[in-house]
Amino acid sequence: MESKQSLIQAPVSVNGDDVTTWALPEGAIARLGRGCEPNMTFSADGQFLAIGTAMGLWLYDLETLSPIALWETERGMVFHIAFSPNGKWIAAGNSDKILKVLDIQNGACLAQVEVDDYIAELTFSYNNQYLAAAYARSATFEVWHAETCEPVTQFASDTEEAGFYSPISFSPDTRLIASTSASDTTDDAEAIVVWDMESGQQIASLTAHTYWISTLCFSPCGQFLASGGEDGTVYVWDVSTWRQVQSYTDFGDVSRIMPSYSPEGILRAAIVDYDDTGPATISVCDLESGEQLYTDKFWGNTVQFSDADDWGNTAVFSNGSRLAYECRHEFINVWTLEYPCRRQFTHSPISFPAYERTSISFPTALFSDDGKTLAVKHHHEGVVLWDIASKRSRPAVKVESAGKNQFLYKTNSGKFYVASIKADNVKLWEVDGNGIPLIERTGREYWSAFPALSPTGELFAYADADGNLKVWDVNSGNQRYELKHPLEPKDNEDDEDDGDTIGDLQFSFDGKILASESNHPQPHVISWDMELGEEIDNSLNDNVITRIPGRLVFRWLKPKSREVVHISHDGKYLSSIGDNSYLYDVKQDDYLSRLTLPQGLEDIFWAAKFSMCGKYFAAGTWWREGMEKMVICLWEVKTGKQIVTFRGHPTDVHALAFSPDNTLLASASYDGSILLWDLTPYL
Repeated sequence: MESKQSLIQAPVSVNGDDVTTWALPEGAIARLGRGCEPNMTFSADGQFLAIGTAMGLWLYDLETLSPIALWETERGMVFHIAFSPNGKWIAAGNSDKILKVLDIQNGACLAQVEVDDYIAELTFSYNNQYLAAAYARSATFEVWHAETCEPVTQFASDTEEAGFYSPISFSPDTRLIASTSASDTTDDAEAIVVWDMESGQQIASLTAHTYWISTLCFSPCGQFLASGGEDGTVYVWDVSTWRQVQSYTDFGDVSRIMPSYSPEGILRAAIVDYDDTGPATISVCDLESGEQLYTDKFWGNTVQFSDADDWGNTAVFSNGSRLAYECRHEFINVWTLEYPCRRQFTHSPISFPAYERTSISFPTALFSDDGKTLAVKHHHEGVVLWDIASKRSRPAVKVESAGKNQFLYKTNSGKFYVASIKADNVKLWEVDGNGIPLIERTGREYWSAFPALSPTGELFAYADADGNLKVWDVNSGNQRYELKHPLEPKDNEDDEDDGDTIGDLQFSFDGKILASESNHPQPHVISWDMELGEEIDNSLNDNVITRIPGRLVFRWLKPKSREVVHISHDGKYLSSIGDNSYLYDVKQDDYLSRLTLPQGLEDIFWAAKFSMCGKYFAAGTWWREGMEKMVICLWEVKTGKQIVTFRGHPTDVHALAFSPDNTLLASASYDGSILLWDLTPYL
C-alpha cells in the first residue's frame, strides 16, 4: 500500500508524542485509558479510523494504526460519528443531544444543532449535501444540510417505537433514505422503512427480518438495498419493486451479520458469533461466491446485545473491505483488503472502572505502597495494573480462567489480591503471581455478597445462596469455618428473585471479626468471631457504624438516605457525603467539621477517599443533567478546609486513590479513563 501523508497535524503535547498528555484539564498531568463505549467508523478513502468514546473523539491513521488527534474532550460522551464521503468533515453526536460537524483538518466545529432525542445512528449522503440522524427512542429521523446543520426535513414512521440499532442509509442518488422501526406484528421483529426525500412520503415497509436489524446499505448502482442483523440473515431488496430478490441464511446460529457493498458492487458481510463461554468468532465472506476472506477467534464482548446504556458500536464493517472490532476491551483489531491479515493496536482499557461500593470492602482503585503502580478494577476487563512511569497497563491476573468478575484487595502488608468469579467458581489470586489460584472452590453465585479478604491477608470468605459462609485459610488453602447466616424464606417459591440473600460481607480492620448482612425484609447483621468460629452476641443498632471491640464495621442502614459513609484506612475518621456532609473523629466520638460542598453539588458526591496518612479527604461527583465537567474536591481532615477543586471528567467519578506520598490523586470515571492530578502545588 502506498504511504499516505496525513492532512492532520498531531496535537502539541508536553512530551511530544505522549498521548496521555493530550487535551488534559487544568491540574491533571496524565490520562490513562482512552475512553469506553467505542463507536468506530472508517473514512471513505480508507485513510482514517475514528473512534468516539465517553471521553472524546480519537482519530487514528489507518496505515500506522497510531492516534493522530483527540477532539471533543471538553464535553466528551461522543457515541455516534460519521465521515463525509468527500473526507472533509466528521459528524459527532453526544449524550447531551448535541450534533456537531467538525473540520477533519483541525477538529474545529463548523456547525452544530441541538436535537430532541438521543441519536442512534448518523450518516452523510453520497453527494455530501445532507447529514441524517436516526433516533434511539422513536421511529423518527431528521435530515440537515451538512455544512450548516440547517434543517431539511423530518420523517416519522407509523410505528412509534424505534429499531434497536436504527441504522440509516441514503441511496447513491440521494433520492431515498432508509431506516428501521419496531414491527407491529412481532415483539422482536423489526421493519425497514424507506422514504422518498423529495415528496417526504414513505414508499416501502419491508418486514422479513425476525429480530434486530443492525445494518442497511444501498448498492453503488442504487438498484438494491441489503439488510442484515441479529436473526442470522441477509436480505437483498430490489429498489424498483421492493421485492426480496435474494436471501443468505446458511450461517448457523450467529449473533450478528453486517453486509456491505464494495465500490465494485460486490456484497460482502462480516459475521459475528459471540459465545459467552469461550472466544467469539468474526469472519468476512463474499456472500455470492461463499468465499471466506478472513476469520478470527478472539476474546471480548464484540457486540453488546441488550444493555440499556450500550450507545457504542464495538464492531464496524464498511466499503465491503474494512473491518474493525474490539478485542478484550483493550485492543482494536483491524482487517482491510490492502492488509488481509489481522492488525492490532491498543486503545484500552475500553471499559469503565467499577464504582466503589464502600471505601473498605470493595475498593476499585488503589496505589501500591511504593506509588509506582495503580490497581483499578474495570467493569469488563477485571483488575488492571497501571504502571505510573510508563503509563501502560497489564492484567492483574494473566490467565483466562480468572474471568472478568473480579474484586480487588490490598492487605496491610501492601500485597494486592484479586478474587474472581466465573460461572459458579470462586478463586483467590495473588496479583502478578504464578497464575495458580490460592483458593479455588465452587458453589458461589455471582449475584450475592462479594467475596471478602481480611486486611491481614490470612482469611478469605464468601457466601452461597443458602446463607452458608465459607471461610478459608489463605496460607494453607484449607477451609477453616462454615457458618450459617439464617435467611428469611421466600414468599413465593416459584419466584427466583424473591427471598433473602447475603448482601454484604466485611472483615474488621484487624481481621478478627467477619460481619455478614442480609437484607430481606429488613437489614440483619451478624458478627462472627474469627478466632472461635462462632457468632458474637452483639446486637447492631441503626447507626451507620457499630463499634465492635474497638473496631468498625460498615453498614448500609439508611436505604432512603443519600448519605454515603467512608472510613479512613486506619479507622480513625469517617466521612459522610450527601444530605449531611461531615468529617467525624471516631476516637473522640465527635464531629471534626462540616464540609462545604460547591453550590449545586451538595447531594451528588459518591466516590470518596481518605489519604493513607489520614490528613486529606477527596470526593468526586456523580453526573446530573446539565453538568458538563465533574467536580473533585480535596479537604484537610482536621480543619475541614477545602484545599482545591478539580474539574475534568465528563461523567461520573467512580473511584479515587491517593498515592502514598500524596503527590498524586487518581480519579477513575465512567468515561473509561483515569486522570492523574498533581497535588504538589497544594499540599
